[in-house]
Amino acid sequence: MRTTVELNDTVYKTIVTKYGKRNISTTINDILVRYFFKLKKKDMFGVDPWLKKKGTKDLRDEYDRNL
Repeated sequence: MRTTVELNDTVYKTIVTKYGKRNISTTINDILVRYFFKLKKKDMFGVDPWLKKKGTKDLRDEYDRNL
């Protein structure tokens, strides 16, 4: 899809000096994709319902134990 985008002069100059005049559209598309579609880090919490993130308030130090 083609559209017209007005860029700030400093943004335009930065993109042209860093990536060249021919790569303006590709550069803007890459920046927008990274901004809008950030990949979420996958972790093991939330995979199963019994794996929930817990706070650290329930944890005890080794000095809290009565031995």
